[in-house]
Amino acid sequence: MDISFPNGQYLDCWCEETAGNQDLPELAHNWCLRLDRITDASVAQIGGAWRTGLAIIPVEMHLRRGLAFAYQSKTNRDEVNEWLGDSPQVRRVVRRVTSTFWFIREVLRYGKDCEVISPEAIRDRLKQELELMSQLYS
Repeated sequence: MDISFPNGQYLDCWCEETAGNQDLPELAHNWCLRLDRITDASVAQIGGAWRTGLAIIPVEMHLRRGLAFAYQSKTNRDEVNEWLGDSPQVRRVVRRVTSTFWFIREVLRYGKDCEVISPEAIRDRLKQELELMSQLYS
């Protein structure tokens, strides 16, 4: 999958090789390659079955305040998009995530209006990121 961002184009791919990948073990086969940093490449035939997609984990988040009302579902990535019955001001979203790096960058811009509920490993990574940011301003 080719992804374009203001600072370049990226290629998301699944690879057998996981050495050096810092993502969660469930997503360690997923790699995001910045195309302008690939200086030399070749195509080689290999055996094995072709994969049709990336590894995916579901991530639950709760959206609050204005974000809950303004949120537009990502139809190709959101499995669930519903209002919580016991908290009518909270929207529950379950997103299919292929990279914690890009997911955390997305939810950081939502600030206090977004809480990652599960899985705990992503919640912990987000907490760690926020603690490091807080230290910068201490």
